[in-house]
Amino acid sequence: MDRSPPEARDYDYELPEEQIRLVPPPRREESRLAVVPRRPDGERPPFLASSVSHLPSLLAPGDLLVANDSRVVPARTRARTSRGRAIEILVLGPFGNGTHGPVHFLGKGLKGETRLDLFDGRGVLDGIGYDEALECFSGEYRGEEPLVAFLEERGEMPLPPYIARRRPADGSDRERYQTVYSRVPGSVAAPTAGLHLGWELLDRLREKGVERASVTLHVGVGTFRGLSEGPVERHRMHEEWYFVPRETAEAIARTRARGGRVVAVGTTSLRALESAYAQGEIPEGGRAGWTRLYVRPGYPFLAVEGLLTNFHTPRSTLLVLVDAFLGGDGRWREIYGRALEEGFFFLSYGDAMLIL
Repeated sequence: MDRSPPEARDYDYELPEEQIRLVPPPRREESRLAVVPRRPDGERPPFLASSVSHLPSLLAPGDLLVANDSRVVPARTRARTSRGRAIEILVLGPFGNGTHGPVHFLGKGLKGETRLDLFDGRGVLDGIGYDEALECFSGEYRGEEPLVAFLEERGEMPLPPYIARRRPADGSDRERYQTVYSRVPGSVAAPTAGLHLGWELLDRLREKGVERASVTLHVGVGTFRGLSEGPVERHRMHEEWYFVPRETAEAIARTRARGGRVVAVGTTSLRALESAYAQGEIPEGGRAGWTRLYVRPGYPFLAVEGLLTNFHTPRSTLLVLVDAFLGGDGRWREIYGRALEEGFFFLSYGDAMLIL
């Protein structure tokens, strides 16, 4: 019998607050790791509790890790309206416009406002209006320095709402809500699977013979937006900018030639790769663009054989992607249930899962 198309309610589950870690573990690789087969396999356990520190023993020489090198911008900041009110906004970018250019942002209490002063007047957002299509505000930024430099100096890390509601961002988040290999500013949320990887662990993986390559996908605020009600296929995906270098495509070709596995570090790396490979061979200069790729059950994966990922929020597109990667048979529910029973931590600062 054919399964009926999945709906948003099919991706709901109860997540106790005590299993949402509000601060990261003392060391990145201390996080626990659930190892599960991508497809049911009688020769391997359906759920093996391990540690991220054991990753070198779980991967094989010749495998390839592909990680997202996007850097989180400290994009939460204070602003003052033309009427003198202090408010908080979340700047969404773009962040590459220098000292002038259009900027999108989120904020409350902006009805009737046309201008915001930033950083004691050292910058301004002018001509403010609401963008219905993107569900956010927009304005023209003018400042003494590039916007990203302003934010790096005075902004706060944009912790996820489920953390920000329970504690303010602090100095440690500047380091820990950021991957060690982050390079290209542009994200307003961390590619969280990569938070588990420190340089010592990456060196051990290299010594084991596991190669590493990079992609860039700037994570937008849409990652926190839940599934629309009704059939999953009706959900409208947020748009994010990505880049897959030619060097990464060449590393993938070498990996396949030697019989290795391409393992995406996080759902963002997977979406960048799949977005690029859906358009054919990667050109000499790499492939860049905007993607709304929505990975759901039935999606034909082209580039990735393994996935390192965190445990995701109920009713999220990230959970739909994990279900699709596991074959779309709903096995995620058994895996998540086991992780909850064994005391795993969920979400951004939580534990991880390796699907191979």
